[in-house]
Amino acid sequence: MSSDGLIADFAHDDRDIDRILILNESEYGRASPNPSTDVVSTRASFTWRRDQNPAGQAIIPVIRNHFGDVVGFFWLIPMRIRAQEKNYVAATGANLVIAPEGRRTFGYTKLMRNFTNALRDTKTVLHFSFVSEENYKRLRAENSNRTFTVPLLLKPLEYGTLVKCHLKTEWQRFLANKARWILEPLFFRRPSLLGDTDVSVQMLDQFDESFDDFWNRVQDKYRAIVIRDQAFLKWRFTAVSARRYHILVARSPDKMLGYSVIRCANVRGIPTGLILDLLLLDSNQGEEAGVCLTAHAEAFFRSQKMSLIAALMVPGSAEYRVLRLLGCRNLGSVFSPRPFRFAFFVHREDLKSLSVKDWFVTLADFESL
Repeated sequence: MSSDGLIADFAHDDRDIDRILILNESEYGRASPNPSTDVVSTRASFTWRRDQNPAGQAIIPVIRNHFGDVVGFFWLIPMRIRAQEKNYVAATGANLVIAPEGRRTFGYTKLMRNFTNALRDTKTVLHFSFVSEENYKRLRAENSNRTFTVPLLLKPLEYGTLVKCHLKTEWQRFLANKARWILEPLFFRRPSLLGDTDVSVQMLDQFDESFDDFWNRVQDKYRAIVIRDQAFLKWRFTAVSARRYHILVARSPDKMLGYSVIRCANVRGIPTGLILDLLLLDSNQGEEAGVCLTAHAEAFFRSQKMSLIAALMVPGSAEYRVLRLLGCRNLGSVFSPRPFRFAFFVHREDLKSLSVKDWFVTLADFESL
């Protein structure tokens, strides 16, 4: 036993699962100082994340106190990625939680060492994660080509709700209402659907086999991307924790041109339409499909009385251009709940040429939405 009484291990049995769910609720639940939308709040969502992933079973490094209770954990979730035109099994690190009794000890160090050993033992070629602000600054100083901030693009839909939620004093609201006539035409305009186009948009109930064919045609559009085939999409967008996802598909008469996955959520008290994933065929027709998909998503969000649209998207991508064209903007921290700091770590020599410019990242790659 170490001097702080904490030992490194892995989650094994029902008792460990119960402790992980309790810690998760304490960290992210409604009574938490920082409530979140983290999905691992029930046995069903735990089983979904650990056991149903088509890339393989997740591993959960933990630290235990002297009673054997889990007081910290960090998920290691396998992910199939496409990098430099080859398929690999990589991993993502997610949902790091340490109970108060494990903080200000060597608990974090032991947990991360256990996580690193698990990466080595599973021969993981690469892992990625959304990291804390502290780790982001450290990683940027060590190697700026391995971490970056993914912009959260936002489009306000309803002026009054946003003013009420974000501006707390009467004088702030007074000034905002005076500026309404200037701001509304800039940010709140409705998109116009393309009139002369053979692109049709449908809302589907599930991901069918056509998503595999679409993935085969777009898989090398970006140099580094989580494989978005039917198996991954069905797993990632399973209706856990009472979530309801909506699938939009754009097609020409003979093929799929792109898709989007959306849902409605309450984020920091604001009814928000989330564009969780948007992937388009690498062509002009694909971008045209993106305009149609995003316009249909906005129309749906308006029908559901959402006040804001949010989409995480890497700059330089065609999907980013489409979102910008439809009025989504990087508004910094004005409405964003947090900065999205993405980092990746390469453990294989032939992947070390990957850089931040190679990645395609959306909210589908963020573990808790």
